Amino acid sequence: MAANDPKPRIIAHMNKDHAAELKQYLRAFNGLSSSAAADAQLVDLGLDSLTIKSASGVHTVRVAPPMKSLADARVRLVDMAARAQTQLGLSSVHITRFTPPTGVGLASFLGVSLYIVSGVLVAAGLCKPGTNLWGLLDAWFPYGAEGYVWLVKAIAVPVLGIHVAEAWWMARSRLSRYGVEVGSGLWFVWVLETMVEGYPAFVRFDGLVGEEMKKKDAARH
Repeated sequence: MAANDPKPRIIAHMNKDHAAELKQYLRAFNGLSSSAAADAQLVDLGLDSLTIKSASGVHTVRVAPPMKSLADARVRLVDMAARAQTQLGLSSVHITRFTPPTGVGLASFLGVSLYIVSGVLVAAGLCKPGTNLWGLLDAWFPYGAEGYVWLVKAIAVPVLGIHVAEAWWMARSRLSRYGVEVGSGLWFVWVLETMVEGYPAFVRFDGLVGEEMKKKDAARH
């Protein structure tokens, strides 16, 4: 192999910095599922094809029309990534971190957490006549302990439904689009936190997306 052959450098760069795009090539152009395209690594590169190894085996992704030389690889691979992301409904921005709630988000998280604790206490029979908790609620809750128990039970189904729906929508509309792998630790943190916090989690996540987009735009200049 010639000393100035760019192929090893291109392969190393793609595997180090663009594994997500390699997976997207397999999903968009070869029709692989997300799990089948996992652990994608570029093993060979030609003018008319990419050879990519993934969890499901070795696959050939066609480059059409063929490149005139490997000097065209950067532009062509970027174009393929853009087409794959459009086809899959994905973004070129990837979110790789979680930020905890603050302000309104923190208040929402604590408020829903308090309700969850209340629901557990009622369901477990720990809030009933004769207990210290019952006496405390009778003294301080506006409608007494009976009103408190009634309220906790009355709103249980709508609260659960709303917050499960919010967690589902976070996973569907945000996490998959911005590169958070389904079932990963980061995915579970965002989904579970959104299930408790609700809408403010979307605002915070969209803020992270905005930050990453600004970084990406700045890197182009």
